[in-house]
Amino acid sequence: MQRLAETRFAFLQGTPAKVEIVLGDARISLENEPPQAFDVLVLDAFSSDAIPVHLLTREAFALYARHLRADGALLFHITNRHLDLEPVVKGLAAERGLSTLTLAARNPTRPGSPIEAVWMIVSNNAALMEDPVLVQEASGKEGPVRHVLWTDDHSSLLQVLGLRR
Repeated sequence: MQRLAETRFAFLQGTPAKVEIVLGDARISLENEPPQAFDVLVLDAFSSDAIPVHLLTREAFALYARHLRADGALLFHITNRHLDLEPVVKGLAAERGLSTLTLAARNPTRPGSPIEAVWMIVSNNAALMEDPVLVQEASGKEGPVRHVLWTDDHSSLLQVLGLRR
Protein backbone atom coordinates (compact mmCIF):
# COMPACT_ATOMS: atom_id res chain seq x y z
CA MET A 1 0.00 0.00 0.00
CA GLN A 2 2.78 2.41 0.83
CA ARG A 3 4.43 1.84 -2.55
CA LEU A 4 1.11 2.49 -4.32
CA ALA A 5 0.49 5.63 -2.29
CA GLU A 6 3.94 6.94 -3.11
CA THR A 7 3.96 6.05 -6.82
CA ARG A 8 0.35 6.18 -8.06
CA PHE A 9 -0.96 9.25 -6.25
CA ALA A 10 0.46 12.77 -6.34
CA PHE A 11 -0.72 13.90 -2.91
CA LEU A 12 2.22 12.62 -0.88
CA GLN A 13 4.79 14.19 -3.19
CA GLY A 14 2.85 17.43 -3.59
CA THR A 15 1.85 18.27 -0.03
CA PRO A 16 3.86 20.82 1.92
CA ALA A 17 2.85 18.98 5.12
CA LYS A 18 5.21 16.74 7.04
CA VAL A 19 4.02 13.22 6.19
CA GLU A 20 4.78 10.22 8.34
CA ILE A 21 3.60 6.87 7.06
CA VAL A 22 2.82 4.32 9.75
CA LEU A 23 2.17 0.82 8.49
CA GLY A 24 -0.16 -1.42 10.46
CA ASP A 25 -3.62 -1.52 11.92
CA ALA A 26 -4.75 2.05 12.59
CA ARG A 27 -6.13 1.40 16.05
CA ILE A 28 -3.11 -0.55 17.26
CA SER A 29 -0.78 2.07 15.80
CA LEU A 30 -2.65 4.89 17.57
CA GLU A 31 -2.59 2.97 20.86
CA ASN A 32 1.20 2.92 20.67
CA GLU A 33 1.53 6.66 20.00
CA PRO A 34 1.51 9.52 22.52
CA PRO A 35 -1.43 11.96 22.12
CA GLN A 36 -1.08 13.79 18.80
CA ALA A 37 -3.50 16.77 19.17
CA PHE A 38 -4.82 16.34 15.62
CA ASP A 39 -7.21 18.92 14.23
CA VAL A 40 -8.86 16.21 12.12
CA LEU A 41 -8.75 12.44 12.25
CA VAL A 42 -10.16 10.65 9.19
CA LEU A 43 -11.41 7.06 9.30
CA ASP A 44 -11.89 5.70 5.80
CA ALA A 45 -12.09 1.94 6.21
CA PHE A 46 -15.78 1.12 5.96
CA SER A 47 -16.75 0.99 2.28
CA SER A 48 -16.22 -2.68 1.58
CA ASP A 49 -18.43 -5.50 2.74
CA ALA A 50 -16.02 -6.30 5.58
CA ILE A 51 -16.58 -3.81 8.38
CA PRO A 52 -13.63 -3.27 10.75
CA VAL A 53 -15.93 -3.25 13.80
CA HIS A 54 -12.97 -2.65 16.13
CA LEU A 55 -12.77 0.89 14.71
CA LEU A 56 -16.38 1.68 15.70
CA THR A 57 -16.45 0.84 19.38
CA ARG A 58 -16.64 2.87 22.57
CA GLU A 59 -13.00 2.01 23.30
CA ALA A 60 -11.81 3.01 19.82
CA PHE A 61 -13.71 6.29 20.09
CA ALA A 62 -11.97 7.04 23.41
CA LEU A 63 -8.66 6.44 21.67
CA TYR A 64 -9.57 8.87 18.87
CA ALA A 65 -10.55 11.48 21.48
CA ARG A 66 -7.15 11.08 23.14
CA HIS A 67 -5.46 11.98 19.85
CA LEU A 68 -7.71 14.93 18.90
CA ARG A 69 -7.54 18.53 20.02
CA ALA A 70 -10.46 19.51 22.24
CA ASP A 71 -12.18 21.21 19.28
CA GLY A 72 -11.00 18.69 16.70
CA ALA A 73 -13.17 16.68 14.35
CA LEU A 74 -13.53 13.02 13.47
CA LEU A 75 -14.51 12.26 9.88
CA PHE A 76 -15.96 8.82 9.17
CA HIS A 77 -16.44 7.50 5.65
CA ILE A 78 -19.40 5.18 6.25
CA THR A 79 -20.46 4.31 2.70
CA ASN A 80 -21.66 0.73 2.55
CA ARG A 81 -24.00 -1.13 0.21
CA HIS A 82 -25.54 -3.31 2.90
CA LEU A 83 -25.12 -1.72 6.32
CA ASP A 84 -26.22 1.60 7.79
CA LEU A 85 -23.38 2.70 10.06
CA GLU A 86 -24.91 6.11 10.87
CA PRO A 87 -26.63 4.83 14.07
CA VAL A 88 -23.30 3.47 15.33
CA VAL A 89 -21.43 6.75 14.82
CA LYS A 90 -24.37 8.69 16.29
CA GLY A 91 -24.38 6.39 19.33
CA LEU A 92 -20.66 6.89 19.91
CA ALA A 93 -20.99 10.66 19.51
CA ALA A 94 -24.04 10.90 21.78
CA GLU A 95 -22.26 9.04 24.57
CA ARG A 96 -19.56 11.75 24.57
CA GLY A 97 -21.95 14.68 24.05
CA LEU A 98 -20.69 15.41 20.54
CA SER A 99 -22.61 16.63 17.51
CA THR A 100 -22.80 14.86 14.15
CA LEU A 101 -23.44 15.89 10.58
CA THR A 102 -24.05 13.36 7.82
CA LEU A 103 -23.06 14.31 4.27
CA ALA A 104 -24.08 12.20 1.29
CA ALA A 105 -22.38 13.00 -2.01
CA ARG A 106 -23.85 12.16 -5.39
CA ASN A 107 -22.12 12.28 -8.75
CA PRO A 108 -22.77 15.88 -9.92
CA THR A 109 -22.52 14.87 -13.58
CA ARG A 110 -25.32 12.29 -13.21
CA PRO A 111 -28.48 13.84 -11.70
CA GLY A 112 -30.51 11.26 -9.82
CA SER A 113 -27.50 8.98 -9.45
CA PRO A 114 -27.25 6.82 -6.35
CA ILE A 115 -25.27 8.07 -3.39
CA GLU A 116 -21.57 7.51 -4.00
CA ALA A 117 -20.11 8.49 -0.64
CA VAL A 118 -21.48 9.04 2.85
CA TRP A 119 -19.35 10.88 5.38
CA MET A 120 -20.07 11.81 8.98
CA ILE A 121 -18.43 14.63 10.90
CA VAL A 122 -18.26 14.27 14.70
CA SER A 123 -17.15 17.22 16.80
CA ASN A 124 -17.97 19.62 19.61
CA ASN A 125 -16.61 22.51 17.52
CA ALA A 126 -19.73 24.68 17.20
CA ALA A 127 -18.24 26.86 14.45
CA LEU A 128 -17.58 23.79 12.33
CA MET A 129 -20.84 21.99 13.06
CA GLU A 130 -22.90 25.13 12.42
CA ASP A 131 -21.05 26.15 9.26
CA PRO A 132 -23.82 27.18 6.83
CA VAL A 133 -22.30 25.29 3.89
CA LEU A 134 -22.00 22.05 5.86
CA VAL A 135 -25.45 22.41 7.41
CA GLN A 136 -26.98 23.03 3.97
CA GLU A 137 -25.28 19.92 2.58
CA ALA A 138 -26.12 17.73 5.58
CA SER A 139 -28.41 14.84 4.76
CA GLY A 140 -29.57 13.26 7.98
CA LYS A 141 -32.50 10.88 8.04
CA GLU A 142 -36.02 12.12 8.54
CA GLY A 143 -37.09 11.86 12.18
CA PRO A 144 -35.00 10.54 15.04
CA VAL A 145 -32.13 8.22 14.22
CA ARG A 146 -31.68 5.42 16.69
CA HIS A 147 -28.34 5.17 18.42
CA VAL A 148 -26.35 1.95 18.51
CA LEU A 149 -23.42 1.57 20.87
CA TRP A 150 -20.80 -1.06 20.09
CA THR A 151 -18.02 -2.00 22.48
CA ASP A 152 -14.96 -4.20 22.15
CA ASP A 153 -16.97 -6.89 23.94
CA HIS A 154 -20.24 -6.60 22.02
CA SER A 155 -21.35 -5.59 18.55
CA SER A 156 -24.10 -6.89 16.32
CA LEU A 157 -24.42 -6.36 12.59
CA LEU A 158 -28.13 -7.10 13.00
CA GLN A 159 -28.41 -3.68 14.64
CA VAL A 160 -27.26 -1.94 11.46
CA LEU A 161 -29.15 -4.17 9.05
CA GLY A 162 -32.34 -2.73 10.53
CA LEU A 163 -33.54 -6.19 11.62
CA ARG A 164 -33.25 -5.33 15.30
CA ARG A 165 -34.34 -2.15 17.02
